[in-house]
Amino acid sequence: MKRMMIVAIAAALSIFLSSPVLASYISDIGYTLLQSELGAATPTGAGIKVAQVEAPINDVSGGAVPIFMPNPSDTEFVGKTITATNGNPSGSFSGHATGVGQLFYGSSRSIASGVTKIDIYEANAWLDSLSASSGSATASLDRVANHSWVGGGEDGPQDGRVLRAVDRQVTVNEYIQVVGLTNGMGNSPLLGGSAYNVISVGRTDGVHQQGSVAVSGDTLYGAGRAVPALVAPQGTTSAATPVVAAAAALLVQTGHQTPALSKGSTTINGVGTIYNAERSETVKAALMAGADRQTVNVSTTADITDYRSAGHETANGLDNRYGAGQVNIYNSYRILAGGEQGSFQSGGADISTFGFDHSTIGGLNGTGKSASYFFRAASEATLSASLVWNLDVSNNALLTTKLYDLDLSLFDVTNGTPVATSASLLDNTENIYFKALVDTRYELRVTTKDPTDFSWDYAVAWRLDGGPSPVPVPPAAWLFTTGIIGLLALARRQSVPR
Repeated sequence: MKRMMIVAIAAALSIFLSSPVLASYISDIGYTLLQSELGAATPTGAGIKVAQVEAPINDVSGGAVPIFMPNPSDTEFVGKTITATNGNPSGSFSGHATGVGQLFYGSSRSIASGVTKIDIYEANAWLDSLSASSGSATASLDRVANHSWVGGGEDGPQDGRVLRAVDRQVTVNEYIQVVGLTNGMGNSPLLGGSAYNVISVGRTDGVHQQGSVAVSGDTLYGAGRAVPALVAPQGTTSAATPVVAAAAALLVQTGHQTPALSKGSTTINGVGTIYNAERSETVKAALMAGADRQTVNVSTTADITDYRSAGHETANGLDNRYGAGQVNIYNSYRILAGGEQGSFQSGGADISTFGFDHSTIGGLNGTGKSASYFFRAASEATLSASLVWNLDVSNNALLTTKLYDLDLSLFDVTNGTPVATSASLLDNTENIYFKALVDTRYELRVTTKDPTDFSWDYAVAWRLDGGPSPVPVPPAAWLFTTGIIGLLALARRQSVPR
């Protein structure tokens, strides 16, 4: 590919924060509460290999070797193996990459402090690595990649091929891609602005790109889809993105190291065994269903106070500013800890307060055109549920795509009436956030109206909170929290950082 226009999202990151502020952001996303309940059993990302993809900070238009490496001598990286997969002049380091790495896998500044093996890529080189000479997807032992850069917009056909190759990596290799959006109200097609299968990230203050970007001349990657998927309490999207990537690494560790949480698995050549709890669809669904729709932050004055207020509702049940809300690893962990629970059609019983299912809809091996999850709600409970499926991309040079049409609905079983429905025709997530349930029996239903004969994977994740409008517990109140979670009881372009 010709070299692409790729830029770090923030040329100078304001993420070298004092320890008290860093500690408070970790509290704001629920990790301190998780630690208080799990103690030494708290996941840290241990054993999970990750990738950090960076835009070069120097001008490489004249053929200069790109500078994109974090400083391995930084005290946050003691005991970690950070490998540059291409180039980078000896002794030259990127402050942007260093700051992002601190929040992604740093020893004290990240919730994924247990991550010790990191591959660092220059963004153009990473894009070039996505396809083998045969045109098929290349496999990687990296499970989560962080992209704090944006790019594209100069060549529509090339942008489209890049986006298909990235979406294919997620579909074929369960390689989770966490991508940042532009700061401010500008936009960019790569990657979070247009890709389907990634986890797009914005800021809790809402000052970031809102909505997907149309790729010139491409009928698949159009405008109008809901992005971001999530937000994080940071001042730049470059900093918010690794916060979510770290949360994803914790969920991958939880799913991989606790096979009992899953009812099935797959083995991918060059990747290994992937259990249902660590699949790309499951991790994304758990992060979205676990997100806070209202926040009481202490690390920032930015808060979510009017989720899905008038003018901000998306067709797939999100808020156009905040997506599913602010990442909360405590809630998302509890969803995975609830374990995989099958639909009624697959022989499952009523679902519990927290949980997920990874299944197949349609086809001979699927549930048919519908999958039902029954539960009884407590009076005034709130349901947060997310349905996620990947864009299908063929594993060959053609990169043929198919976006299936799935919906998510909530029914009152007593009278058979629909209570809430998420039925976007553009997106590959559907979400329900329904407050003030009554004391009755409900059905959470996954359906497809797709007329084609197909069989395709999806993940649905849910949580039921006891109050009509759940708000995170302020840190001062955490000392009074009791109970332990029963986890085991069951394209070349010139790039720019964001």
